[in-house]
Amino acid sequence: RIPKGTPIYYTDVVGHFLTDADSPRISYEVKNVGYTFKNGTIGLRNININEEQGRLIGIMGASGAGKTTLLNVLSGIESPTEGEVVINGHNLHTQKEELEGVIGLIPQDDLLIEELTVFENLYYNAKLCFKDKSEEEITALVHDTLQNLGLFERKDLKVGSPLNKTISGGQRKRLNIALELIREPAILFVDEPTSGLSSRDSENVMNLLRELALKGKLIFVVIHQPSSDIYKMFDKMFILDTGGYPVYYGNPGESLIYFKQLDSQINSDQGECPTCGNLNPELIFNIIDASVIDEYGNYTNKRKVSPEEWYSHFCERIAIPTVNTVKTKPPKTLNIPSWFNQFKIYTLRDFFAKISNTQYILLNLLETPLLGFILAYLIKYIADPNSDLYIFRENENMPPYVFMGIVVSLFFGLIISAEEIFKDAKILKRESFLKLSRSSYLVSKVLLMFTISAIQMALFVLVANTVLGIKDMYFEYWIALFTVSAFANILGLILSASFNSIVTIYILIPLVMIPQMVLGGAMFTFDKLNKDFTSVDKVPAIAEFMPSRWIYEGLIVDMYKNNKYNSAFFEIEQKESSADFKQVHYLPELREILVKCYDHVAAGKNRDDKTFKDDLELIRNEFSKEIRRVPEINFENLDLLYPDTFDENALLIADDYISKLNDHYRLIFIQSNRLKDTFFTYNQTQNAETFNRIKDNYYNESISSIVRREFGKNKMVRQGNELVQLSEPIYQIPEPEKWYSFRTHFFAPVKHFAGNFYETLWFNITVVWLLTIVLYAVLYFDLLTKLMNWGSSIKWNKRKPLKE
Repeated sequence: RIPKGTPIYYTDVVGHFLTDADSPRISYEVKNVGYTFKNGTIGLRNININEEQGRLIGIMGASGAGKTTLLNVLSGIESPTEGEVVINGHNLHTQKEELEGVIGLIPQDDLLIEELTVFENLYYNAKLCFKDKSEEEITALVHDTLQNLGLFERKDLKVGSPLNKTISGGQRKRLNIALELIREPAILFVDEPTSGLSSRDSENVMNLLRELALKGKLIFVVIHQPSSDIYKMFDKMFILDTGGYPVYYGNPGESLIYFKQLDSQINSDQGECPTCGNLNPELIFNIIDASVIDEYGNYTNKRKVSPEEWYSHFCERIAIPTVNTVKTKPPKTLNIPSWFNQFKIYTLRDFFAKISNTQYILLNLLETPLLGFILAYLIKYIADPNSDLYIFRENENMPPYVFMGIVVSLFFGLIISAEEIFKDAKILKRESFLKLSRSSYLVSKVLLMFTISAIQMALFVLVANTVLGIKDMYFEYWIALFTVSAFANILGLILSASFNSIVTIYILIPLVMIPQMVLGGAMFTFDKLNKDFTSVDKVPAIAEFMPSRWIYEGLIVDMYKNNKYNSAFFEIEQKESSADFKQVHYLPELREILVKCYDHVAAGKNRDDKTFKDDLELIRNEFSKEIRRVPEINFENLDLLYPDTFDENALLIADDYISKLNDHYRLIFIQSNRLKDTFFTYNQTQNAETFNRIKDNYYNESISSIVRREFGKNKMVRQGNELVQLSEPIYQIPEPEKWYSFRTHFFAPVKHFAGNFYETLWFNITVVWLLTIVLYAVLYFDLLTKLMNWGSSIKWNKRKPLKE
């Protein structure tokens, strides 16, 4: 300091001689920047900063003063409400493409992947930053960076977690810095690099940042409670007060003198200790936050100098430095790979992270086969208590096994994916800052989850189906359960991406699982649910969104319809069942309603009676269906079946039509029954032992009773003005109303869409994959998070008037 003129600072002298003369020129100008939060709170007020390359700038302030907000605005993460940030003549927030790769950000959070080594963390990061470098060049670059940071000797050590350390806290921080340093951005923002470190590690980290500044980088550092030595390393210090007010901008060594003079302290000309030369930054905040003392000598909650007054002094006394605006475009040090190459890097990074965790691999590979064995062994039921011979046909636990397999696939699909994005959240925030592809990350994550689930379900099916003696259905079971697990994978990833607490995510898993179990069709039959949800002729609409319902129906139908025993005569039984139902239940019911209508007319009762009208409408509806089903038996007198025209003649004509239909269905039944008898007689005669063995090994009585609804109380019900068959749903061919109609009754043997019929299992699997694709869109666009944020804003707006 000289008696007159501007002081000369040591950092300026050192910077003049040591700064790399060949480093690119940078002009960084912050002009009248302000920031207001969505709730109206002002975070920053009239911030002005002008700096150039080769500078180390500190940012300090009390908790809540706006340090992190300022860092986010200066680095381009948040856009200012007013003002602008200009780098070499380009607006940081409106011309981001021009400044891509210029800025680096090192957040306070740990961005390391715990399962990877020091080298691997830096290697995969470098692969995502340099698309044109070869493997040898990237490896050499990583080695050089580790050598420069003193981490080369530790390169093969696993990083580990902050609680399970294999490298020290200072080494972790240096490796975090290396993630950005390896691509050498011209401007670097660092958030609290010394937080949680020892004094020696803190000085090592700050010395590293100081060296980077001397190499021509412009570095902004948010710092908290620095030591004297660290504080004096900065070229400039920018101090914020509560409410986002700037209160100091200048050399760190002058800051304490500045505040002492404003506070009228006796030794206001002394900043450093005259004996040891130390400067305590805490004294600055003691002055800024000093409280008024009351008449009893107690400190009050009122400050001596308000943030507004400090800001007023700042405007009067602090001269904002000026820099010459550089017009040349800043150097771009980021060259990200293509989408596919990013996908490959993400996949390899995640794959090697997972296989390095032996415990994770063993648990995921052993859990499902072990659970499959326990489940199958426990439910391997032998009907005869005096026999040890297991017969698949007699095992009554097959339907529960199918459903439990679906529950297992759902559960494991959710569990393995529930943490995947959550644990990567901090890394993803940085990688989004680098403009890396979100979809390449998500697709790589989905692929790995699908691979794990496919292996898990293959092991589960292999063990459980073998124990239970389910033959020739390994692939069908595997693809069905894998489909459910894939759906659960995406659902788990959505939860993982949408909530900020792992506890919340795991609490939500039962909320996801229980509706799948209730509306899966196994625990509760759909016609016995609350009438607000049920429909006797179709699966409830809400259940159509449950993969458990689709896969349970598909597997049960396939096990009955396409097993080696039933498949030989299923179509014959289908015709027989349909004809039998029409003869025994359907046509007699129509005849009874028809007679009831005639009795109403014969008694001279009111033809406008609602019941009478409904009955005739039902007859017209059912006759119309039969005309389409049996076109060879024509009925051209539907006009006689209206309240005004119905009489004895109409009764006779309609009754005659019913008789013809009855004769038609009787003939079908006789023919089908004869064919079936011939088939069974032939097989019993030619090779009874083989035929019976096939029945014992492939046919299951419990599944048969479910799909044929053998224990149902009603064979048929009236719904509105239609008759709906409830019995033997497995033999009912759906009758679509429109070309796109796909909804049917439960356990339909085939499904319809676009004028074609498809096997139930494969149609249902396709539906679940379509639901999975919809869920992926929700994941990609982060719709659940946006919905929750929107809901929170609605609540806020409702509360706000009450506060006023």
